[in-house]
Amino acid sequence: MRGLPTDLPDNASFSHKMSREDTMSVILRRERGDLLHRQLFLALREQIRRGAYREGDPIPTEDQLCQSFGVSRITVRRAVADLVEEGWLEKRLGRGTFVKQTVAKPQNRTGSTFTESLAKRSKQTKVTVLEVSKCSPPPSVAAAMGLADDAQVMYASRLRSISGVPLLFIDSWVMPEYAGTIKNDTLEKRSITEMLLSQGVRFRYVTEEISAVAAEPHVAASLHVEVGSPLLCVARLVSKDVGKTVMYLMAYMTSERSRVVFSHEEQDLDRMYEAKLIHDIDAYDADQ
Repeated sequence: MRGLPTDLPDNASFSHKMSREDTMSVILRRERGDLLHRQLFLALREQIRRGAYREGDPIPTEDQLCQSFGVSRITVRRAVADLVEEGWLEKRLGRGTFVKQTVAKPQNRTGSTFTESLAKRSKQTKVTVLEVSKCSPPPSVAAAMGLADDAQVMYASRLRSISGVPLLFIDSWVMPEYAGTIKNDTLEKRSITEMLLSQGVRFRYVTEEISAVAAEPHVAASLHVEVGSPLLCVARLVSKDVGKTVMYLMAYMTSERSRVVFSHEEQDLDRMYEAKLIHDIDAYDADQ
């Protein structure tokens, strides 16, 4: 095993490996935002994804993980239990904990741009309409839409899921002149984009911004994550023409289940111009 004595137990290889790779050891701290067991879960999962631990490999012992990450046994056990529950690890009686043989691998996928793929998701996900109402948008949204703070728009809040797994929490604000058909029953069957296109509205400009945000309580509850958990947020401003806003949308997703993937042409590697939305859950294939 990489030059180690053959009479050492399997897990002994990791004290050697961890001493060689600084990335295998980091002290976790509560002030980073996530609970310690959650931080450890994410750290170990990332190491599995990168191939630091391959399929069938044993992971370090509880003592090794406690020492490497500066956490308690309870924290280690909770993180490992979560990894087992999500299919990344498996326990073998009397032998230890190992990377599961069937762990999902990143895939190279071809397909549509992010805007098109988000529209595609509307046909492949179940929609739960949480709220539809007229209201004044938050100041930041009003500014993005070019509206006064007291302007009234149509607001819709939805949750998209597949096989009971929540994927996207979506807030949308639509200018009132385009919001005539936006109702609870129609939103369960069609996306706002589809409804606007059916009205003859054409989108000339679409600006998208991707950022990392902390989950607010109402978003966290819908996505089944802890308050303050890191989320990806895609904000999209849709306009008919310069200064003629149609809609502003904010889609929240957890990096555990969704990714935004950018594609590049060889001659233009400095510019990210195409993105795809991919969901990583066993019950769903984003290319179907």
